[in-house]
Amino acid sequence: MNAVAGQLTLRGRIELGDYPVDVAWSPDGNALVVACGAGYIVRVGVGTELTSRTIGSHGAGALAVTWQKAGHLIATSGQDGVVLLWDARTLESRAIHTAKEWSEHLVFADNGRLLAVSTGRVLHLFDTAGELRASFDPQPGSIAAVAWRPKSNEIAAAGNGGMRLHRLDPAPGSRDYPWRGACLTARWNADGRLLAAGMQDGSVHLWYVTSGTESQMQGYGAKVIATEWSGNGRYLATAGGSSLIVWDFSGKGPEGSEPIELRSHSERISALACRPTGTWMVSAARDRRLLLWRMGASDTPQDAHLLADECTVLRYARGGDRLAVGDARGGLSIFDC
Repeated sequence: MNAVAGQLTLRGRIELGDYPVDVAWSPDGNALVVACGAGYIVRVGVGTELTSRTIGSHGAGALAVTWQKAGHLIATSGQDGVVLLWDARTLESRAIHTAKEWSEHLVFADNGRLLAVSTGRVLHLFDTAGELRASFDPQPGSIAAVAWRPKSNEIAAAGNGGMRLHRLDPAPGSRDYPWRGACLTARWNADGRLLAAGMQDGSVHLWYVTSGTESQMQGYGAKVIATEWSGNGRYLATAGGSSLIVWDFSGKGPEGSEPIELRSHSERISALACRPTGTWMVSAARDRRLLLWRMGASDTPQDAHLLADECTVLRYARGGDRLAVGDARGGLSIFDC
């Protein structure tokens, strides 16, 4: 994509036999691991043609997958209560965590040394050997999202009981950010100063972590299910209905200013993803449309595609040159950006 116009070019679509719940890109962007609703774990190769291979499964259904940012470890979880740690080179796996409750959220730290696993109301941290390093005190409600703070050993866990910040080193500890209402998302800006959460009550809450101050943007027509920072950190894209609401954090920030409203979807937005660099963003909604935007440059989409069915997962490769789109019909589409 150049600075003037952008385009999404369909590289191919592969049938998985079941809808993708979550996907994780390899560090080089040449492969993905897909967690499917029926429980299958599928490796997809991205070359001249797309290839697929089922490498394992979780009983009753898969829930999440994550890949080390610059390594060969993959973690998956499922409704069987098991978390598996995989070697991407051999595709062999072993169980590192088993619980009666589901582990719905998995994420590796940026440095790849720790894996965060949320199981119900409890956050666990594992090292790369699969050894448990810490289990923090239960939160007031189920954890809905987890996010590592950039260039830090701290991780945010959002849930029905608000937001909590955990750390392992130099000494284990936790810090609550009290706020009434349920947090549905957790997203750090690039320098780790700002933590954004979409709220059940139709608002977006911000924590300025270094200064200890807070801010709230209200007026959404429904719960805010997506909060994504632009690659350059200037914009916060949010969705709580059929419109995209974009807040500009240049200058003094968004407080007291009017957001940018992008209207092109006819039904509720279900997924957002921001390219790792620049100001490009894609959105998908129940209207089956996939739209490409350049935040701050235009209030109309740069490109549009009609999907086979409603989008179930939307994920850029780490280099930003490829985009994975899963749909409810059981397909995975790969776009070149």
